Amino acid sequence: MGDGNMNNTAVRAIITVAVFLLLYCLSGPVIGWTQYDMYLKGIEFLAAVIGAGCYWIGRNKK
Repeated sequence: MGDGNMNNTAVRAIITVAVFLLLYCLSGPVIGWTQYDMYLKGIEFLAAVIGAGCYWIGRNKK
């Protein structure tokens, strides 16, 4: 019974990482900024973390 819960958690973790990578990679073209800017990279990273966190919390079945 506990094994199924572990598999669900592993799948959620993998999908959360995929959501993070997708958001992080697509944030640059969506913003349309071509020059490297440290603040913009920080915003992109934080937006990806928040998006992945929202997915993780939203998929929690408790």
